[in-house]
Amino acid sequence: MKEIQQLLDITKSLKRQYEGKLDFSLDGRLVGDIGEALVSEKFDIELYGKNEHKYDGFHRPTGKKVQIKASMAYYFSYPYNLDLEHFIAVHIEPNGELEVLYNGPGKYINKFLKDRKRKSYRGIWTTISANHLRELNSNLDKAERLPESSI
Repeated sequence: MKEIQQLLDITKSLKRQYEGKLDFSLDGRLVGDIGEALVSEKFDIELYGKNEHKYDGFHRPTGKKVQIKASMAYYFSYPYNLDLEHFIAVHIEPNGELEVLYNGPGKYINKFLKDRKRKSYRGIWTTISANHLRELNSNLDKAERLPESSI
């Protein structure tokens, strides 16, 4: 099929563009890698690469460490019992647009999950819905959010 070859060519091109940082593999990581690439450009984040487990990169202007989560669904994973320095969750719309669901310190998400006694998956991560992320995001002070890149 022509479309499959185009998809493979596109992922190959993206992999070269983000060499050593993102794979754009078609094994389920593709949405996450697309989200990381889009968010890194939108918020001026330097990506660390594939070997970092806790954070995906850092915000160039402030040096804040950032974990990025992207989905085309409405549930997100958050590291169990961890106050991440900064967390950005985005929903990728079918047209490729990003809806930023949360852009702020992880401590508020961690507190929310603890207060509700949310169970973890093997002590690794907990799920949180897009609606809860939107609600938490709406309570953030503007200074707690990373500004969008002016480039």
